[in-house]
Amino acid sequence: MAATAQKTAKDTSSDLAPPDLAKLPEHALLTPKQLHSLTGFAVVTFRVWAANGRGPKVTRIEGAPRYMVRDVREWLEAHHAAT
Repeated sequence: MAATAQKTAKDTSSDLAPPDLAKLPEHALLTPKQLHSLTGFAVVTFRVWAANGRGPKVTRIEGAPRYMVRDVREWLEAHHAAT
C-alpha cells in the first residue's frame, strides 16, 4: 500500500527537472508534464490551447498527447520572437 501511495505522490509532483531541448533529438516526444516543467504553463492550459488550435502542435500516440521537440522548439521561438 505504501508503494502505491508513494508512486501517486511522485506522479503528481511538479518537481520534474525540465528537459534540455538542446540535447534532445528533434523527433523526441515530450509528455504534457515535461512541457509543464519546461514552460511553467499548467498541463490543462496545453489541453485548452490544443482544443483551440493554439500552443505547440500535439502528436497523439494511442490517444495520449505528446509534443515533438521540433514542434516545441518552433513554438517557443515563434513565441519569443513575438514578445
